[in-house]
Amino acid sequence: MPMQIVWQNDVVGELTKQRIAVLNAELVLSCVGEVIVDASWQLPIAQSSADQSVFTKQVQAYLLNPGGNSLEVRLLSQGTPYSQKIWQALLEIPFGEVLSYSALAFKMGSGPRAVAQACKNNPYAGIIPCHRVVAKNGIGGFMGQSKGEMVALKHRLLAYERGMFESAK
Repeated sequence: MPMQIVWQNDVVGELTKQRIAVLNAELVLSCVGEVIVDASWQLPIAQSSADQSVFTKQVQAYLLNPGGNSLEVRLLSQGTPYSQKIWQALLEIPFGEVLSYSALAFKMGSGPRAVAQACKNNPYAGIIPCHRVVAKNGIGGFMGQSKGEMVALKHRLLAYERGMFESAK
């Protein structure tokens, strides 16, 4: 079932953080009211995620089983028009599948480095799946890292999605 994104042009209120444990990592949702202004992965897990709101439980359920759950999120509209175009294309990469930077660049009429930069600048890495874009001869980077714990998380996310995708066949 799909994720529905509602883009918001502005936010009013106090910044709060909600933490969601997923695959030995933590997705930190920075929210102003009901609008997510950042959704970044954090390693290691900083604090217990036991006291989750209904919304964070819905996000966690969707991330762990998008085929069995639907989700509507409100995101603050940010980034350049080009980045927004790339982020929209990322949302179209199916769960359990990957696309190379060069293939996405070709599809978008752009260059692979520009696509990689838009992925790196994605403020919603936990929601807009930039981890599904890989190098043509390897995994590529993740969240601004070319090696290390974030790239290891990218491997875990992709392996989990592949496993879910294969079991659904």
